[in-house]
Amino acid sequence: MMNISKTPIAYQITVGFVLLFLIYLILFQVGLISFDVSDLLMFYSFSVYTVSLAAVLGGILTGMFIATRALSNQGFTPFEVSMLKLRDDIHNLEKEVHKISKRLDDDKKTSNENE
Repeated sequence: MMNISKTPIAYQITVGFVLLFLIYLILFQVGLISFDVSDLLMFYSFSVYTVSLAAVLGGILTGMFIATRALSNQGFTPFEVSMLKLRDDIHNLEKEVHKISKRLDDDKKTSNENE
């Protein structure tokens, strides 16, 4: 279990902000908080901005994580190795099927010429 005091303060603030925002949304949906039209427009604009910002930052951070993991590892995990082997097997099977179909076509042509 993670010790809360060891988590970064920025993470704690972010989680707290998200929880407060969720509580705020629940209170709004239940009807305990009411808005007039201009407040509602500002609220939805802020919501769209917040979700867009979170999506962009999440995409950037995910990309950074994947790139860092790929570059620092300098190798493939066992799962990746097995997927690469499967890819090679499929490629080899495609070659075999192509050879067999070519032979069948050639046999068909020669049998048609003999008739």
